Amino acid sequence: MEVVLLKKRLGFGIVGCGVISDWHAAAINEIDCTVLVGVTDVNEHKRVETAKKYNARPFDTYEQMLENNEIDIISICTPSGTHAPLAIEAAKAGKHVIVEKPMALNLAESDQIIKACEENKVKLTVISQLRFSDAVAKVKDAVDSGLLGKLILGNAYLKYHRSQEYYDSSAWRGTWAMDGGGALMNQGIHGIDLLQYIMGDVKSVFAYTKTLARKIEVEDSAVAVLEFTNGALGTIQGTTSIYPGFPRELEFNGDKGSIVLREDCIVKWEIEGQEVPEGLIADERELVYQSQSNPTGFGIDGHIKQIRQMAEAIWDDTKPLVDQYEGRKPIEIIMAIYESSRTGKKVFLR
Repeated sequence: MEVVLLKKRLGFGIVGCGVISDWHAAAINEIDCTVLVGVTDVNEHKRVETAKKYNARPFDTYEQMLENNEIDIISICTPSGTHAPLAIEAAKAGKHVIVEKPMALNLAESDQIIKACEENKVKLTVISQLRFSDAVAKVKDAVDSGLLGKLILGNAYLKYHRSQEYYDSSAWRGTWAMDGGGALMNQGIHGIDLLQYIMGDVKSVFAYTKTLARKIEVEDSAVAVLEFTNGALGTIQGTTSIYPGFPRELEFNGDKGSIVLREDCIVKWEIEGQEVPEGLIADERELVYQSQSNPTGFGIDGHIKQIRQMAEAIWDDTKPLVDQYEGRKPIEIIMAIYESSRTGKKVFLR
């Protein structure tokens, strides 16, 4: 007689009922054997309305949420500056953690999160939903299999438009204390994560960062030159101050081929001696991009895939694709860029 093992239902709690919490709540509702148990926010109106919208319980405090035995996983959707302390509290309470990017504002905080997860034997994933797109998976496989030959260049163009009104809409936006950085740490981190995910670890950086157009503490523009550990070179251009903003574009060049990824679509695939696979290249006439000028201009599919993979990692006791160690990597690159700009020197990563 065949024995069917049923998955344990996983209960979720969301802390922070701002804009991005809708992506988490809706994704949780799309996944089998997961349920949104409760939400909390320092703003009573927000937590009550969000709880009502998703048929969940509003917790008055984060501490109350952590004490609830029905909750297995905490989704952290608060401003960036609060990610580290909230993640550490969740880990100490024995809860698994999903945290929006960046996982922390610096390497010291990142390492504190890693320590808390290790000591309390909980899993953590940092939202990097682009890694879960079919196009990114194809590019990653192509590079890893040597289809491009020897890697030569890897470039990331992260040219966004965020108005002064965007920064003025919340007191924490554009501050070192709560945002941890600007065009790179907030908007550009997804592209930086993909660049190193596909090209490999970064060995050194030399960079300039400036605040050229917006009235904010942090950078609204940055340029960096990278050397990867595999010997390839690369660049990062990041900004939030140009009009009208352009879709994120990543270029991967080798001595046997080149691939260009625009947002999560492949727009160029040229491999020496090979025909382009049918249906691989996106029809640019049909593509509609919004995130370059609209912070909420992206779909929910990536969150569904990543949160589902986190649930499977808990059920199967495996490693999340974007765990705390992976989440630390783009922060290390960004911190090195900031240090290089500050000192005027090349900075080597560990």
